[in-house]
Amino acid sequence: MRIDVIDTVAGFEAVRDNWDQVYRDDPDSQHFLSWTWLKDFLSHRGRWFVLALREREPDSTYVAFFPLRLVTKLDAQSGLFYDEMVMGGNYSADYTGFIVMPGYEQNAISGFAAYLKEQNWTHLRLEHFSGPPERREKMILALQGPLVMFRDNTPTSHDNIDNRICPVVSLPDSWEDYLEQKMSSHTRQKLRRFLRKLDGDEGYRITRATPETIDRDLTILFDFWRKRWTGRKGEERTERLITSTREMLMDCFRSGTLDLPVFWCGEQPLGVVANIIDHAKKTILFYITGRDEDWKTPSPGLVLHGYSIRRAIEDGFRFYDFLRGNEPYKYVFGADERLISYTLFRTRDGGNLGGVLHPRSISYVYQQALDMYQKGEKGKAETVFKQVLQSSPDHVGAEFGLANLLFDRGKLTEALAAYLALLERSNEPLPIALRLGDTQLALRLYDDAARTFHRIGEQAPHVVQARYKEGVALIAARRLTEAEAVLAAIQDIHTDDTSAVPYTQLAGVALGRLRQHNAEPAAEEQMPKGGMMELSSKRGGEKRRPRLH
Repeated sequence: MRIDVIDTVAGFEAVRDNWDQVYRDDPDSQHFLSWTWLKDFLSHRGRWFVLALREREPDSTYVAFFPLRLVTKLDAQSGLFYDEMVMGGNYSADYTGFIVMPGYEQNAISGFAAYLKEQNWTHLRLEHFSGPPERREKMILALQGPLVMFRDNTPTSHDNIDNRICPVVSLPDSWEDYLEQKMSSHTRQKLRRFLRKLDGDEGYRITRATPETIDRDLTILFDFWRKRWTGRKGEERTERLITSTREMLMDCFRSGTLDLPVFWCGEQPLGVVANIIDHAKKTILFYITGRDEDWKTPSPGLVLHGYSIRRAIEDGFRFYDFLRGNEPYKYVFGADERLISYTLFRTRDGGNLGGVLHPRSISYVYQQALDMYQKGEKGKAETVFKQVLQSSPDHVGAEFGLANLLFDRGKLTEALAAYLALLERSNEPLPIALRLGDTQLALRLYDDAARTFHRIGEQAPHVVQARYKEGVALIAARRLTEAEAVLAAIQDIHTDDTSAVPYTQLAGVALGRLRQHNAEPAAEEQMPKGGMMELSSKRGGEKRRPRLH
């Protein structure tokens, strides 16, 4: 067997038919592992990849898929970043894991575990992991080792809700059979009475979202949900959850896998449920609800779930899945229990396996170092630049960052050597050359600086900053005729680059002063030592930091 890694949209789209076949054939697959749901979900996220298992023969089809994502976090104590490997659907999917053709489960577990043990991570989170209990146990056995420890990581609930338990209703062939087999006599009578109100002409109705009403209906849902949960979850977290959930539900609506019944009394909405439809597995998955907490009877929750279950039976569905959490109301509808698991693997030394960042994290961590540098958090930035270099020794950007820190700290000779070395290796030499020229100016190597800025001007004529600084260096080197020609040429440059404006203005000021000096008798002899370096104005020149690349 061999494992391929799929990490592009094109690659993911190419395996759709193969994925759908595995999904249909795996008796334990769940909707959040379907190609349709994952395609939309992963399109909004970065650093995802799928492990795909197949036989070694050329052109063999895949027999198992394991979607994963990488999450990178900062350890505030050490100032270093570390990586977490999480399930592909976290943190929106109630079920995660992998899908596999019958007969290949042990091959899949062995292959996936071997691959993961070779990756760089501090934590591996098998959260919301679905499938038979034996699958979790086999994964633990395959993943554990001298470098890794594990523990149960089931989230706690303030309401004593066990999120490992997922109540699921098995649907019989008829609505009447359901009422008789699954409900108590009291609840059965109540639901029948409520649905008669709905079916009658008493002002009650249920609408289902259409392209014209979807935005309105989702707004009703989340307005109810916001009122119910903001006090407990906090405003910021609540709004964040609403944003991500709305995005996911809209994806489901566009793909034809969302049912959104709204219960009304006249023009007053009383409640909404969002159900995800899994046509392949003949399952309705109840994802989220919101209701008017002040409305007592008929109960919006009972009506909406009863209506949805009745419709599911009529449409030939086999399961109504309440997803995670053993809230008591779910059992009113005759649910049985399915279990999922939460297992956290952690390295024993608290750092990434292999002692370096995951290759997929290097660009992300480098960007964090840039952000730290630009915020003035230079000590933190230095730590992270060094971490990037430890993980990717030829990373020019991180070396450039460290060279800039040398410059900022006045270690000009060391900075000069660093810039010269980088210039020979970089595919984007402009920012490095600019800083090299700045360093040469600061070290009073004026002829060298003039040459550096002149080369930049030849290769990138639109970079007014370099041309202006070439003029400054020439003045400092007392090459006044050349300086005048350079500064005068700047006035003829027309560019839409707003960053060029202050340098054009400074060049005009410098040119005017230079011409005034040249017009005076013995002007050159009257020039102060160091030329006109004061014209390099801190406002427009030496304290401006070019962006790191």
